[in-house]
Amino acid sequence: MKLQREIIQPCNIFEENGEVMQAGWARTPVFIRNDELGKSVAKHCEREIIFINNGDVSLYFAIENYVREFNVKIAVADLKRGGVICDNLNKKLRFTRFELPRSDSNGEFSFEDKGINLQLTNTIDGKIIKCAFGEFGGFDDFYCNIFLKKNIVENLNELAPFERNRKYFYFKRFMPCYSAQGLIKIGGMEYSLKENSSRAYLDKTRFFKPREHQYQRLSADCILGGKRFSLNLASRVGDNRYGNENCFFYDGKLEKLSQISVKGTQNRIDRPYYYKGGMSALDITFKPFTVRGEAMAAKLGGTTVVFGRLYGTINRIDYDKPLELDNAQAHMIFSEF
Repeated sequence: MKLQREIIQPCNIFEENGEVMQAGWARTPVFIRNDELGKSVAKHCEREIIFINNGDVSLYFAIENYVREFNVKIAVADLKRGGVICDNLNKKLRFTRFELPRSDSNGEFSFEDKGINLQLTNTIDGKIIKCAFGEFGGFDDFYCNIFLKKNIVENLNELAPFERNRKYFYFKRFMPCYSAQGLIKIGGMEYSLKENSSRAYLDKTRFFKPREHQYQRLSADCILGGKRFSLNLASRVGDNRYGNENCFFYDGKLEKLSQISVKGTQNRIDRPYYYKGGMSALDITFKPFTVRGEAMAAKLGGTTVVFGRLYGTINRIDYDKPLELDNAQAHMIFSEF
């Protein structure tokens, strides 16, 4: 795809006139946030998702810092027993505006309101997450204290103007480069995260767009063949002429993908979804876990997270020896924003 342009040299997100002129993707953080030039900076939104998995338990942790509201969304999926406990907080904003740390290596964010106490701390080595959430999901309190250790590997950096009006834009970083250690507690249940067996990715987006969108993403972060495998297949928010964010990582190396065809039954999250890429690059199926006939899923306001497994192959690594995805843990995220 000719507009899947890889950018190597550092460049600003905004030009002198406040518009986004660059479009493409990079393996390193080459896009420089120069917000002082951005048009309507006060209307820019940001979302930060942390997903942690050790094979037995998964934690979905999202902060959505929008213009008129602030959301915290948390889901814990017990992959051994089969169940999800989740809850979310929505705070309407009138005179207050929050801002998440711009740098991944320093800065702190704190929030306390309505029974939730949240603290995120960025360090040179990684990220610290501390959160206490009272009466979580109708159960006893939720608590986590987790350190995400950053490893130096490639990650996806994607920038595109939105349609033909270049004051609108979509900027994304997908970073499956963390290991996790710490603990998660929900009432009497406790889950331990060990550095050598727990992985985490960070998905950061910043955007300014003219209308709401339906967005879906298929992701995985697991061990295949003794090496780490991470997947990001997503419907595009922005202008498809400038590429997409489809990619996967194997052993720390990014492989970019072009358009992916997706087939599924709308509004039936309990049924499989099918993904195919051109030139036999990818042919996989996502099958949700089910509990008593219902999809194992978390519903968090305008977001639904479905937990399941992948089946099929990816041929982009070695056409003579495709990467087998059978039984690889994965999840789908459906979101309105």
